[in-house]
Amino acid sequence: MTHPHDQLAQQVTTALRNADPDTLITTLHHQHLIAGTPAQHISNIRPILAAAHRDHLSLLRPPPDFHPWLHGILASNIDGTPARPNTRNSRVSTLRALYKALRRLGLLTGDPLVDFQNAAAERADDPLPSTQDLERLLKASHKDPALHAAILLLWHHALPIAVLLRLRWSAFTPQDGTLLRGDLITPLTPQTEAALTRLHQRAGYDPLYTDTHGRTEHLRMFPYDTQDALRLRLRQVTRDADLPFTPPGLIRRAALRDHPGTPQTLGYTRDKDYRKALRHARAVADAARTP
Repeated sequence: MTHPHDQLAQQVTTALRNADPDTLITTLHHQHLIAGTPAQHISNIRPILAAAHRDHLSLLRPPPDFHPWLHGILASNIDGTPARPNTRNSRVSTLRALYKALRRLGLLTGDPLVDFQNAAAERADDPLPSTQDLERLLKASHKDPALHAAILLLWHHALPIAVLLRLRWSAFTPQDGTLLRGDLITPLTPQTEAALTRLHQRAGYDPLYTDTHGRTEHLRMFPYDTQDALRLRLRQVTRDADLPFTPPGLIRRAALRDHPGTPQTLGYTRDKDYRKALRHARAVADAARTP
């Protein structure tokens, strides 16, 4: 009879070999071997596993040139656009957590990431996209209901990208135009509510028949499996509209500048945190206007 520990190690090894991030992270998280949000870890590790599979590279027995290879993989997103420093560091953080779990399982003895250099973190005052560019992006995305609604949730409500990707229609209450985000009920701006309602109707909801909401509750709101998939769609739309590419993280950071609203609309549970973030956003905006 196979020992449970050996079964777990075999499951993990198979998931690594098959470049299956969903099984890999879900299994390790279920066994309390990796902490944090599984969806975020899955999104972070997916491009690394895919590249290792493509290049026939074993993450369990990495070659001597592993660090240069990894830097090359981290440098770009799946759409070919340069990956932002914080994105690269987030992916490395997940890989570090994975290697820690593998050591606890006895699948590794050393740490392949010893002396690996992280990218310099982005500064909080990095330039934000202009309000005019975001308005043009919103207009250009109108033909794509999913992207249009996603941009509004990022820009009007500062919704974390990992949260956005895993939203289901059960979180949306069409009767009062609110969205459940964690422990907080967020009142949506009229523009965001209208965009979500349009997307909801495409999913099968009919406002004349309230029971149709129950039939859609289990469905995901958005078709993007990863942050890279969302970035790729943004890249396509901005390229077709001859607009500068704006990654989702920067759209979200513009929320406090352009749509300060209330703590609830931006997901803050404490007024103190909201006021602090608002002061910082205004300082960044003022600095950007200073010649």
